[in-house]
Amino acid sequence: MRYTREMARSGYVHGEPDDDEVARLVRQARFVAAFSLDTFEAPPGARVLDVGTGVGAMAAQLVRLCPGITLTGVDVSGTQIARARVVHPIATYVQADGASLPFESGSFDRVHMSWVLEHVTDPLPILHEIRRVLTTDGVAHLSEVDHHTLVVEPPIDELRETMAIMNDVQRAIGGDPFVGAKLESLAREAGFTRVSTRRVLLRGDDHDRQVREELHAQFAGLCESLGDALEPADMERARRAAALLRARGDGTLLEYQPVVVRAFP
Repeated sequence: MRYTREMARSGYVHGEPDDDEVARLVRQARFVAAFSLDTFEAPPGARVLDVGTGVGAMAAQLVRLCPGITLTGVDVSGTQIARARVVHPIATYVQADGASLPFESGSFDRVHMSWVLEHVTDPLPILHEIRRVLTTDGVAHLSEVDHHTLVVEPPIDELRETMAIMNDVQRAIGGDPFVGAKLESLAREAGFTRVSTRRVLLRGDDHDRQVREELHAQFAGLCESLGDALEPADMERARRAAALLRARGDGTLLEYQPVVVRAFP
């Protein structure tokens, strides 16, 4: 077995939200917001729900981009919610399962969810609930991963092996690291009547060194976030992958394509 029973019970591959993990999530949120929230809009006074809010890192980005909104964050993890209340006290935080939201139908004008469905066994109940709590003219703004799209040149064997292990572990504990490719069809199956989908091409190379540096940092942090959850040999490989990524410079490429969906009830 390549992962701990604690990880299997939580269904989350990145461990507890200690200070290092909070810092990683905050940096990730700033990076993700730059490309995933460029089409998100909510006027002052709009009621916004952040599903899978975690430590509130994306909630903070929503408030920054849309000042004056009334924001609620929900997460199934009590530990994450407790951290959110301390590090990002900019929302009302509620511990709740996304598949059974404790809100009346039509309670929110906007619902945001970012990189959550990769961690769940069945996305449909969550998407059904998101649609239920939206107003009839509301919008769901959804972002997801698709690890099939990762391209690294020249290849880093340690990273390829670490990602393969992480993907296997995530699937073994009920998640889906490739769910982005299915997001549009899942939203339609959940009953959303209009769905617009775009793949965001993130390409870091000699022509865009800033994106490359950030992608290197993001995937290095991802490797390091596995903590001590894996077997020692696998964790040592993950740490080597992170170090090699952080040392990379000119003549290298890293490309990734997350998926962003806007869905209307």
